[in-house]
Amino acid sequence: MEFRPIINSKKIFLAFILIFLLSPSLQAQSFWQFQWKISKSGKLSMIDGLLVQMEDNTGFIRLAFQDDQKNQQIAEINLHLEYLKNTSGKIDSGYLVQVLGNPKLVLGTGLSLLDNQCLLFKKKEPLEAVMPSQSGVLDAAGRLVTTLPLISKKNLTETMLVEPVLAKYFLKEEPLYKNYTAPKSRGGGFFVGKPIPTMHVIIVADLKDPSIGKGCKVDQTKLSQVYITIAQKLKVRLDTIFLVNDTYGKFAIQKALDNLKPGKDDMVMFHYTGHGFNREDSLDPYPNMFLVPYEQRTSWEKAKADEQELGLRTNTLGIQEIYQTIVAKGARLNIVFSDCCNTNYKLKNIPVNDLSGTSRGFTNLYPDYCKKLFLDEKVNILATAVIKGEQAASHPTKGSLYTNYYLQIISSFLSPAYNGSIEEVTWKSVIQGTEKKTKETAPSIYNTTTKSPFKMTPFSKIQLKKD
Repeated sequence: MEFRPIINSKKIFLAFILIFLLSPSLQAQSFWQFQWKISKSGKLSMIDGLLVQMEDNTGFIRLAFQDDQKNQQIAEINLHLEYLKNTSGKIDSGYLVQVLGNPKLVLGTGLSLLDNQCLLFKKKEPLEAVMPSQSGVLDAAGRLVTTLPLISKKNLTETMLVEPVLAKYFLKEEPLYKNYTAPKSRGGGFFVGKPIPTMHVIIVADLKDPSIGKGCKVDQTKLSQVYITIAQKLKVRLDTIFLVNDTYGKFAIQKALDNLKPGKDDMVMFHYTGHGFNREDSLDPYPNMFLVPYEQRTSWEKAKADEQELGLRTNTLGIQEIYQTIVAKGARLNIVFSDCCNTNYKLKNIPVNDLSGTSRGFTNLYPDYCKKLFLDEKVNILATAVIKGEQAASHPTKGSLYTNYYLQIISSFLSPAYNGSIEEVTWKSVIQGTEKKTKETAPSIYNTTTKSPFKMTPFSKIQLKKD
């Protein structure tokens, strides 16, 4: 296990120890179809299962079977995997278990057949999606009593989600069924006889920094891919500006904002991924961007405290200042993100565990969900990774924790595999979901300096605009 020190890092470069546990690989959602038999009261019953696992590690299992009168029953249970307890009550870390008790009844009259039943998932590599392995029966204490192999299992691609398959697990009025079986959406034919709006994307990323530059590069790449895909689905114009390398800095940001002239129906997406800081005497809860030019950073780090402070004041912009400038330009949708620390800029070196792995790609998107989020809503949002006094985590191959979860959450809402109501596809849901995932996962990261779990508390302000 290799450990490396980080030099004067404003954004702590920490290992994602459990972040990507059970996480899908290159496709943003995974699908498994499987079968097994249940024996109760001397009768054998066949159960058909469909696992849908989303990019943000959430998901659900649909179960289809017949009751004693041959009536079709459909049940759904949210994906909630736990480590398996064996008959002695000890944890078996080689398997994960999904308890099937208390599912939601979608169609039919009863679910008693599923009492004490469970599914086992073989634990694989951290970056791989879960795969059903066996069925099982649990005792009253939740310990595994017996197991049976699955009769069949098959990994499905999205092209295999055709009507005969989905009709077994979904009602025809459910969103997922309609998304995959109905005639293809207009896919962006939303502007017949209307001006086509522009999506303005500004990504500021500190790529040259030796401690977080690789992680910031992952953020830049994945954010760019996301907005390209969304713009293509909506058939809107896309204007992307990367402020990186030689164009990274305060002057370039100010120039980009001066040149930004969005129309009233346009969208503006601003992302900062880099070092950040705040001052103890500041009343602004949002961080400042660390924009000291690369060629000055070595001398800046060696300078006296008053000279460092002068260098900071000369080479910084507050993220709230960016937000106010963008909102004042009058676009319909304004989103400003900062993924950086919100602490004093004088930080000690932190040893980190550099895990290997590959970053994941984005997903197939459903145009109508993209329209709901990017064309229908009128909102201003300022969101940042941590509250004042906290540090933000990044990784060289997976990117920053907060940005990663933003991408996962938005992917899940915009995927055709999303089976919720379209009314729930809102920016408030995206932001709150991102904050919740980040806050829940951060304690899985061990801070080797404080010898305690890491802490990240994202926060935001969301202003809905009137028509």
